[in-house]
Amino acid sequence: MNNSIKNTNNKIDQNLESNVKFLSSTHFLGGLYYNMLWAIRQPFFLSLNSSMTFIGLLEGIGGFNGIMTPISQLIGGWLSDKNGRKKYVIIASLSIISAMIFFLIAGYTKLAFFLIPAMLFFGASAISWPSFDSIIAESVSEEKIAISYSIFMFAGVVPGIFSPYLGGKIADLFGYLPVFSLGIFIEILCLILIILYLKETLFIKNKERSDFSQFLILLKDSFKIPKILRNFYIATIVDIFVWGLGSSILFGMLRKTFNFSVSQIGILTCMISISWAITQIPVGRLIEKFGCKIFLILSELIGVITMFGFLISTKYEHFLIFSFLWGMVASTWVPTMKTLIANSVDKTKRGEAIGKLSFFRGLFGFPAPFIGGILFDNFGFKIPILANLIGALIAAILIFLLVHESPKGKLAYKTQ
Repeated sequence: MNNSIKNTNNKIDQNLESNVKFLSSTHFLGGLYYNMLWAIRQPFFLSLNSSMTFIGLLEGIGGFNGIMTPISQLIGGWLSDKNGRKKYVIIASLSIISAMIFFLIAGYTKLAFFLIPAMLFFGASAISWPSFDSIIAESVSEEKIAISYSIFMFAGVVPGIFSPYLGGKIADLFGYLPVFSLGIFIEILCLILIILYLKETLFIKNKERSDFSQFLILLKDSFKIPKILRNFYIATIVDIFVWGLGSSILFGMLRKTFNFSVSQIGILTCMISISWAITQIPVGRLIEKFGCKIFLILSELIGVITMFGFLISTKYEHFLIFSFLWGMVASTWVPTMKTLIANSVDKTKRGEAIGKLSFFRGLFGFPAPFIGGILFDNFGFKIPILANLIGALIAAILIFLLVHESPKGKLAYKTQ
């Protein structure tokens, strides 16, 4: 490659450390409406179409496990390594605003069709995820990466302590549309701040042209898994699929099965966020001390307990208790995955590596919410949850048996 690359992570500029604080601040602002949306989204979908299979289809398009999410990350990771990070954070913000507008249109017209472009744009906003991860890794010294990821995630989780209940209460009293309007306002504010204050961390001179043929090569290469990474890929593919079967459509299933109000679902989401917020930063420090593998296994085992709790719960109070455990599943998994990738690739390849792994996971994970919706419509609440439980246990066993660590606690591989 003839590009002359100046990667600021080779010698950390003290000014770049402000990126972590800035991104954490905008993540907090975004979390105010994002956590509201997390609580009300599936009840809103059900108000326009009562089929959980349709809800699963929407989540399969643009939800966390949706197909648009990994495709966007793959494209975003590849482009950010060639063109810099900041512009894709801006594009993602515009995508979220577009999604909110389509949610509003769907609500005003009462036409569920408009939910499809809304979720396409929502999933497309994941184009910034590799850039976020790369900016954080390139703005701090290597020993601070794990704790910086945890701080960033913590900032997004904190609003979840109160905003899901607030969003649910607004929806119960005034309908869903005010929540989407508030989201548009906050995201526009975040967009302005990003344009003005976010510092670029990857500067490339004499850039090669990024044409479509290069992307096709990347797409083809994304299926070429280095031998030393295959075991890790297998374990995480199982993880992404099984968690899509039950947890990705949980709030819709609770709404239909137990007739919980949107406010009650908001409180469940608050419990998840409280747990996530309390445990996120301590987990980041423990990852630095003990490595990744133990926390990948721990996350799955906590998930097994959580799904078992949901399986046997019959009262709202029971779901509150196990929702707290669910927050710990996220706080142990997310920073572990990000730290693992950041420590395993060359600094100029982080964005691409994050995008490729997410694409591969998402390719196998996106049918899961749709399948979970079919299982619910045909067999009820317990079958998708039971499938999630069994799958999480299998994923924990695979991680224990297949993923190996070096004596220093980091995974013993480096991609070329």
